[in-house]
Amino acid sequence: MKYFTCLTILYLCTLFTVSAQQFKRIFLLDDFTEAQIKFRNGSQTVVSLNYDASNKTMLFKQGEELMEVTNTSTVDTVFVGDRRFIPAEKGFYEVVFLNNGTVFVDWLLKDVNVGSKGALGAVTQGSVHNLQMSNLGLNATEMYTPYKRQKLGSTDVYRRKSDNTYYVNRENKLIKIKTLKQLTKAFSTHKDKITAFAKENDIDMKETHDVLVILDYCLGLFDNQQ
Repeated sequence: MKYFTCLTILYLCTLFTVSAQQFKRIFLLDDFTEAQIKFRNGSQTVVSLNYDASNKTMLFKQGEELMEVTNTSTVDTVFVGDRRFIPAEKGFYEVVFLNNGTVFVDWLLKDVNVGSKGALGAVTQGSVHNLQMSNLGLNATEMYTPYKRQKLGSTDVYRRKSDNTYYVNRENKLIKIKTLKQLTKAFSTHKDKITAFAKENDIDMKETHDVLVILDYCLGLFDNQQ
């Protein structure tokens, strides 16, 4: 009976079947992965899901159908292996536990055109977008042409980039951080230390790993201040 109830709740969270052609989707996980959804009423269920980090939607498979979780107010937490996600105003935040505190990551992935492939495989920079965002999903040396574009004869080359927003809890309020300026403002009493740390460690605020490193450092400064 409880299993039936979980399925019923899951259907209530699902507004419509998703067409694969509706949007350009960029998934956070390598593949649809078994996950546990815990609801606010204490019920839970297991589904195969993935997070579309381009459109900020949680999708799961129901048989051969691809479904979108829409009524996120009924969801408490989504557990995917060691990772966990919580509903946000738009999409989901990933909850990342660092040594000195917790960070909430609002993922946003983009495919960025970095040029065109020449006759010898070299990438020319004729159509490069001036976006200083870090690589995620593909490593720094990997570039690709989408399969559908290949079939059409396209030589455009893309890289997968991230443009995330991060949140930390300060005095029971979530503080938004995307830039070093916002970070030093959030931890203003340690501005000089944070600026020095960023310079010494060559921190790139568009690189997910770098941001988590400096946020952990900042949260440690805040804890030591208490």
